[in-house]
Order: sequence, then C-alpha cells, then structure tokens
Amino acid sequence: MSVASPTPQQVGATAQLVDFIGRRDRRAEPATRAALRGLTVDTVGVAVAGLSTPAAVLVRDWVEDQTPSGTGAPSGTGAPSDAVAPAGTAAVWGSTSRLGPAAAALVNGTAAHALDWDDAAPSMAMHPAAVLLPTLFALAARRPVTGAELDAAYSVGSAVFRAVSEVLPHAVHYGRGWHNTSTTGRLAATAAGCRLLDLDGNVTAHALGIAASQASGSLANFGTMTKPMHAGLASRDAVMAVGLARRGFTANPAQLEARGGFLDLFGDHDPRRTAVLGERLEHWVTDWVDDYAIKAYPSCFATQRAIDAGLSLREELGADAGRVSRIEVTLEHGGTRPLRDTGPGNGLEAKFSLEYTLAVALLTGNVLLGDFTDEALKRPGVAELMARIELAERPPAEEPGHTVVRLHTGDGRLLVRDVHHSRGDSHRPLSPAELAAKFHQCVGRGPAKASWFDALHAVPDADEPQDLQRLLAGPPAQG
Repeated sequence: MSVASPTPQQVGATAQLVDFIGRRDRRAEPATRAALRGLTVDTVGVAVAGLSTPAAVLVRDWVEDQTPSGTGAPSGTGAPSDAVAPAGTAAVWGSTSRLGPAAAALVNGTAAHALDWDDAAPSMAMHPAAVLLPTLFALAARRPVTGAELDAAYSVGSAVFRAVSEVLPHAVHYGRGWHNTSTTGRLAATAAGCRLLDLDGNVTAHALGIAASQASGSLANFGTMTKPMHAGLASRDAVMAVGLARRGFTANPAQLEARGGFLDLFGDHDPRRTAVLGERLEHWVTDWVDDYAIKAYPSCFATQRAIDAGLSLREELGADAGRVSRIEVTLEHGGTRPLRDTGPGNGLEAKFSLEYTLAVALLTGNVLLGDFTDEALKRPGVAELMARIELAERPPAEEPGHTVVRLHTGDGRLLVRDVHHSRGDSHRPLSPAELAAKFHQCVGRGPAKASWFDALHAVPDADEPQDLQRLLAGPPAQG
C-alpha cells in the first residue's frame, strides 16, 4: 500500500468513507456479481450446517428467550422499519423461525462462522461474507432488494473491510489480539447497510460512529463458542447502528480519526495512511474479487494451504504415515497468530491446530467435518504424527502469502510443497460441482435442496426487488 504525505486540508477518514459509500456513479462489474453468487450459496450453506453447533444453538435459544413470539415494538411510532424490529420478520436461514432483523443477524452470523468453514480473505485475516451477508439479508427483511443493490452494498462492505484494515494497519491490529472479523467487520457491515438503504451522508457518518464504539472481539477466544459469536455480534451491531442512526441517534461524525477514536484505539494511527484511504477504497471495491476464498476444508484459514500441501505429499508418499520422520512448516510472518500454540483439547480447538489438520490430511487423504469431534482427536496415529510437525514463520521482509511444507522421511528423502493459493482461493476456485458438493454436505441432498441451491445462486442476478426471507428459510419441503 503506497503512503502519501499528509496535506494541511486532509479529509478525515470518516468523511472519506462517507463519500465512498454514497457514490452512485460506479458501473456494475460482472466479476463482483459472479463472486457474490458463490459466496451467497456458500455462506447460507455453512450457516445452515452451523445452526446445529452448540454455539449457534445457545445463541438462538437466548435470542428467542429475549423476544417471545408475537411481541414487538408498539405500533404507530413512525420509526424506520429496519433495525431492532418485531419478531417474525427476518429468517433464521434454513428454518421456519423468524426474528427481528438484529436478532436474525446475530443468529445467522454466529451460525455462518461456527464451523470455521466460511469465506476468508487471503490478504488479511478476516471473514467478510460471514458478517456482511447476515447484515444485508437481515436489513432486506423489511425492504425487498434487487441483485444489483446487494452487489453494490456487498462490494462497498468488502472494500471498507480491507481498506480500513490496511489503514490500521492490520498487522498491528491483529498483532495486539483483536479479531478483525469482529472489529473492522462492524464498520464494514455498517457501511454495507448504509449503502443498501441509500442513507444520506450525515446519517451514514453517525452510523459509522455508533459501530466504531461497539467494536470488540479478542483472539484469546479462538477455539471457543465466543469466536463464531464475534461474527454474529458484528452483524447484529451493524443492523443496530444503521437503525439507530436513521432514527436520529448521534455519534461523533469524525469518530474514526478523532483522538481516542477507532484508529487510535485499534491501530497505529498515521495520517499518511489515512490520506490514501479513499484510493484504497476505490481499489478494493472491485479488486476484492481477487482476494477472497471459499474454504475447501472446515478449519481456520491459516491451515488451508498446509492441508493442500499435505494432501499432495500423501499422493507422493503413499498412505504409510510411519515413513514420516519430521515435518517443517513455514508460514508467512504472523501466520501462526490465529493458530493454537498448544495441542487441541477438543474438536473445536482442533480447527485452529495446523499440526492436527496436517496430520489428518496425511493420514486420511482429506479433511472433513467429521474430523473435528472429540472422538476424532483420539484416532490411532494422530498424536504421534502431530508430534513430528514443527511450525515456524518467515521474517517480516520475506514474501507473504504462501506456506512451505518440508517432509523428511525415515530413509533420508526430502519432499517439499510450496502452496501460494489454497483450494477455493479466487485464483484457484472451486468448480461449480465442488461448490454444490460443499453446499449439499452442509444442507443435505435431494431435488428440493438442489433447487434451493439454484435459487440462492441466482439471488445476485435478480433485476426486480425480491423478498428474500421465504427463500432463505429453505426449500418448500422445509416450510
């Protein structure tokens, strides 16, 4: 990212965001629409599968306990109808349940992130779709939207996610232990919501200020139920920030750059980086399509390249893991930050263990949902192979974005794999058949489920405003 010198009349970060969000002169990009098709079916699919996880079950139970069926805000208030709303308006994806938009965003966002099988951004640690789509689909509960509107809002949110992360910068922010999906994610989802609802600049500035004060989420909770709830909270708070701002709720309209504001608190505030925020937003609004990944394996993105390397090595080595003497894995600088530094104690923690996921890839030839149970951790040979794996990071100055696995055999051979793009990365995308197979692994199979896949895949292409809630509830057989 290039850094310009600050100017005396430099426009603040919040004002640059507001101007970017409000622009309507960009042409539609077929590439963003195509990427959003895949992300829509993938995010809904992994969320439906995630609904049965303990994290999503407990969050949903708590939400429904707070909002008894049939209750809601008093009628005749004249308030905008997009934020914390009466029960029964926004779908819990893949179910007959309806909640208020903010509550639905919390449940769907948590479920989308619960299996750690949701999307990722290879350039920076974040899961954009798991935050943006629950927000946008929740806001669409009260306002039918076109595919073009969804595409524009999603692209705005994707750009804000990446550009603000660069300005912090991400290495400092994440290095302090902040979960970027949760922190910067609130700003990104709020920006996307403001764009979807076509809010004016003043309201948008206050919405961003509200969201900035809600930001939280620490890496210390990785491997627990709280980690996936980070995505749900970011989505919920974005719906809340948009709704409150529309009602006249105020915040500092220059919150991001203010003393004690978002950039001060969560990063290393440098006016030279802030000066180019607008340029980076315009870059990312289209170029995010070269920086997303639909995960092939249900584990932390930091494990994905190593899994690919392990599967390739297994083909050369054969199924006899006993021939492995030692494995050295070298990740980019900071690449071990989201990973566990101790052995996993349960199936959820195993999703953040590169040693475990690589061992499973070498032993079984795949990494599947069933590999992340407490029982799977005890399979013969897993602990022994994990003990032979060593992790290291490259120095900061060396090329980022790839993982090298060096496997030493007992007879003195050295097998090496250097993986730059994991399977499912936008540079190495899943085929339509692979995407459909992942969706059906999540939601089940049958003609109705296949039709649901096709209908969700077509959501970004709708020319007329569409009521998404009936579609999000699942195929007709599910009600």
